[in-house]
Amino acid sequence: MYSKNSFENYPVFINIIKKYGMSNLLDPLTKTILRGHMMTYVDSLIKEKVPFALTIIDIDNFKQINDNYGHHVGDLVLQETAMNLIDAYEDYGIVGRFGGDEFIIVDLVHTTYDSIHSFLQTLYMSDTCGIVFRRDLKLENLSIYLTGTIGTANFPNDATDYDELFNKADKALYRGKMKGRNCFIIYVDEKHKDIDITKLVKHPIQDIFYELATIFEKKDTVDKKLTKIKKYFKELRMNDIYLFDKDGVQIDKPNIKVEKLDSLIDDENNYSAYNSLGEIVTNSKSVLKFINDHDIASILIGNIIFKGEKYGYLIFSDSIVQRIWQNEDIAMLIYVGRLFGMEFYLSNK
Repeated sequence: MYSKNSFENYPVFINIIKKYGMSNLLDPLTKTILRGHMMTYVDSLIKEKVPFALTIIDIDNFKQINDNYGHHVGDLVLQETAMNLIDAYEDYGIVGRFGGDEFIIVDLVHTTYDSIHSFLQTLYMSDTCGIVFRRDLKLENLSIYLTGTIGTANFPNDATDYDELFNKADKALYRGKMKGRNCFIIYVDEKHKDIDITKLVKHPIQDIFYELATIFEKKDTVDKKLTKIKKYFKELRMNDIYLFDKDGVQIDKPNIKVEKLDSLIDDENNYSAYNSLGEIVTNSKSVLKFINDHDIASILIGNIIFKGEKYGYLIFSDSIVQRIWQNEDIAMLIYVGRLFGMEFYLSNK
């Protein structure tokens, strides 16, 4: 937790404390630096041409935490996260609250791509002291598995003013969200300069469902519809989709058969979401081989059912990150599964 001594090497904050007091420097809930003061600090570093990394951190699924457990628990999650971030950056920079479930951080030490990458990895590693994410928070009578998404940009390599720098860190953050959250992205101009955040977030679920329905209305074969679905989902930044018949034969690659896919599925819900491979327990060597062969890091799987009959299995997967599957992802799995179920039903009539 910050004290007056924490800012002895930060003249901007010392002046604020002298003028307004500590209570006007820190966010009342998280005890991190208030957003306006962080912006003042960033501007001062840019004017003085001091290299630094600007990092934006977003707690994953924070709204669900508030909705499921109440705002009191949400506040505890924010406080715990803030404390862990302050500890993690104690020797490197300053942590501020950007608003809601977002934090903004200035790192004065890790300012190159490799050093930023190495440090951010430690925030996610379970065997590292001072870990922030991918950990169980013990709060009152609850245990909440906490993950977060991070976007980072560097001054002066990526930008020369605050607006440009923040925009690029924000692009990196949204790239992380579209990859499934629970990861960090460091801005790289060649990879991220053309990202349009308005396009990344402009796909409401109803528009996606309409587009999916339109694809299925066309008189194509199941294989062609699957190809179009895969292409469309790539545009939504979803990684891979696999379709199997009820015997576990892959529809578009009939030489591949996976035994006991039903061992992964919750019978009550007809689907299961695995954010990491460590959550998977199965007695099927065939399933594990399929996962390893496709470098799958997280998996969402459901039964294809129509009119009470099972026709196969649908899998969404990510091979890049331990994806945090969202309610929208699950809704799409169920909806697409139902559409394919109708196709199988009609083809059997």
